[in-house]
Amino acid sequence: MSEDKRYILARLALEQGDRFQARDHLAGLLEEDPGNIEYWLLMSTVVESNKERVYCLKKVLDRDPGNQDARLGMILFGAQHPENVRPAEIKKRDWLREVPDLRKLEKTREKPKKSSYNYKQLVPLLVGSLLLILVLVLTGILPGTRSVFSPRLTITPLTWTPSAVVADNDMDRGTPDPILQIPIGQVLVSTYTPTPVYMLTPHPGYGSYQTALSAYQAGDFETMLTYIRQTAKQLETPDIVFLVGEALRNLNRYNEALEAYDRALFLNPEFAPAYFGRAEVNQILNPESDIKGDLDQALLLDPEFGCVYLERSKFYLEQDSYQLAYTDASQAVKFLPDSPLAYYYQAKALLGLHDYPRAEDAINKSLSLDINYVPSYLVAGIASLENGKPERALELLTRYEPYDPNKTWEFYYSLGKAYYLSDADQEKALELIDRAVEFGGNSSDLYLTRAYIERELGELDQAINSAFQARNLDRANYEVNIYLSRLLYESESYSLALVYLNIADEQALDEKDLVDVYYYRALVLEKLGQLDASLQNWQELISLPLAYVPDEWEYTAAAKLVPTATLTPTLTATPTKTPTVTSSPTATFTPTRTPTQSQTPSPTPSASPSPVPTS
Repeated sequence: MSEDKRYILARLALEQGDRFQARDHLAGLLEEDPGNIEYWLLMSTVVESNKERVYCLKKVLDRDPGNQDARLGMILFGAQHPENVRPAEIKKRDWLREVPDLRKLEKTREKPKKSSYNYKQLVPLLVGSLLLILVLVLTGILPGTRSVFSPRLTITPLTWTPSAVVADNDMDRGTPDPILQIPIGQVLVSTYTPTPVYMLTPHPGYGSYQTALSAYQAGDFETMLTYIRQTAKQLETPDIVFLVGEALRNLNRYNEALEAYDRALFLNPEFAPAYFGRAEVNQILNPESDIKGDLDQALLLDPEFGCVYLERSKFYLEQDSYQLAYTDASQAVKFLPDSPLAYYYQAKALLGLHDYPRAEDAINKSLSLDINYVPSYLVAGIASLENGKPERALELLTRYEPYDPNKTWEFYYSLGKAYYLSDADQEKALELIDRAVEFGGNSSDLYLTRAYIERELGELDQAINSAFQARNLDRANYEVNIYLSRLLYESESYSLALVYLNIADEQALDEKDLVDVYYYRALVLEKLGQLDASLQNWQELISLPLAYVPDEWEYTAAAKLVPTATLTPTLTATPTKTPTVTSSPTATFTPTRTPTQSQTPSPTPSASPSPVPTS
């Protein structure tokens, strides 16, 4: 009869010193064949306690009372006195400890010596003492030792290993961008999974637990679920039940996962990972659910739980609470310094706070840790745009466009804006911006950028309509109101232009903003025949710090203020390619107030209405 494969595996595991795996195999064999003596004998060598060993040997003697291996084992473990056993030669077998030669004990009995001590009673005492010391060491009771059986409920998040890494020192040598120099075939070969993996302290007494953890690390969640449930039947602790939930969550069995997390919290209401797992599942089942309570509780119980800071930062970003998102992302960076997601969320929060230089630094760090995370390129592109690097933004966004499986309106908006600001293709820029609107884009900057492009292409009426849409979304936006007033001036709607200039005057944040207001309002008032009010605005313009006033505007204001018998014709400005309004010779008017090109009016006197200077 051939041996069962599991029995062979049990013996191999025992030879390799893996008693836990051997015990799991033998437990399955004994469930199917509880009368097999060989299984019970081998099981007696792998169980943990002396009591369990004696139990296994008794099972052997119940079926084979004359079995010498079992009888000798009973003597070794102090369950039977040596006098009750006939001496026999010890067979060679797979015991983990040496068995004393009983023939020496027999010779000792043949020559008894008078003594005040009964040495025969010392055998079980010595064996028991050795076992007691072993138990004290393994359970961690003795000073300087730690139990190998007690589970610790702390979690250690594993970090991601990027398929290619850009060294920090390569980004500071002034060489071409290393990210953009990598052949595209070596990048983005697989979809990056942002969900972190958690590992709990192993339970070394359970081979099925070790197998489950190995499957967890390998991403084999079916195998993990099988073995972790087997472990839970033997040892139901919060961390093991939590891992059951993790396996179910990764298998998209969310309702069952939720039950597992709730069970873990029933076993220990202070087990932080279960609150985090429950928050993740609830958000999947209902994206509108408020998961902040569970996240807060997890951090209250474990203030160093880095992955919870990540999830809460993401939650705050979805709520547009950028300062809170940045705070949590910074905590995630502290506890998970090698996590690309920590820097990614930090960059998104900084973009929301309009801290564009730091946002670019953060997203570059994220990309250096993992160049395969596609959303990073969208954030990197936006950061480059806001920092006046449209060419780099265009290369980032177009190079990796095919790898974005779920393009959003932000993607098309950013790519269109990059085409526009880099002066690469204005028709393509407008097409992309329109696509962003089709995909649900509904931001003031989006429509304002479309107004810029439409005006660039000579579509003035469409530009005015887009500017009005931008204002409907953000009435308090100075840039929107000042640009709308300029478009209305160009369309000769002077009265309406004056209305929005006055609104922009109230929204101006500093003297640089007032430069634009006074200049264009002076032009509008002159067209309306309100000459005194126009001269007053010219006077206000040159009263501002001259460093803020373009030279051409200063000359125009001075000419207007010189006393003459007749009205001095208004200087006209030659339109330039970039529709920007400048408050200084180098300031520009863009959706993000990013300096690009300066306005250069041409001092050509004309009695006819002059076109508005463009930027």
